[in-house]
Amino acid sequence: MNNSIENCWATIGVWSKGVEKCPKLKEVLHCRNCDVYSSAGRSLLKRKIPEDYRDYWTALLAKEGVIKSHDTLSIVVFRLGDEWLGLPAKTIKEISEMRPVHGIPNSKSNVVKGLVNVRGELKLWVSMGTLLSVDKGERYVFSELRKSFLERLVIISKDNEHYVFPVSEIIGTHRIWKDSIREVPATAANSMYSHLAGLFKLEERHVGLLDQDLLFSSLQRSLV
Repeated sequence: MNNSIENCWATIGVWSKGVEKCPKLKEVLHCRNCDVYSSAGRSLLKRKIPEDYRDYWTALLAKEGVIKSHDTLSIVVFRLGDEWLGLPAKTIKEISEMRPVHGIPNSKSNVVKGLVNVRGELKLWVSMGTLLSVDKGERYVFSELRKSFLERLVIISKDNEHYVFPVSEIIGTHRIWKDSIREVPATAANSMYSHLAGLFKLEERHVGLLDQDLLFSSLQRSLV
């Protein structure tokens, strides 16, 4: 495959932040539907194993307890407007495509927006942005088409409580060292910071780790 197009999905495709976009997107809608992207994936699977690959992993796995699981947390990181937030992976029941929301007549809650059907069960659709006082933001400006590919529904669960809320983007589950999580500044007093258990940095992103107990407590109060 030609080196000039081997990572076109990152330079002119849906994952590019540049202005120039691939003309094939009008036809295929997303890079994963493109034969160039598929061909690149197949070539990775077919490439030869480096000579030192087995030796490297044999030596790495032979080391005694270099990384201990209890020193890390598994965090799902997502974007809400301009804010990057995280929740413990055990709190996330499911991540889904966007679905229609059905309003609740005479609802007085400004957080509860309606009901959504998830696998045949009706779940409460809540506005996490309203609860945490996070607006839609202006830092990340995408076309409506790209926004539709990035947006997801997150279903969270704790003690038989279930809530569904939309997020602007999800970048997956990450292992975070506990000692890399710093305390929330005492001067931070808005609603979002009052729901945080701490802050950490992921690559170039500053991420707020939500306190699941505080979050569910606030959601429960918002039902009244």
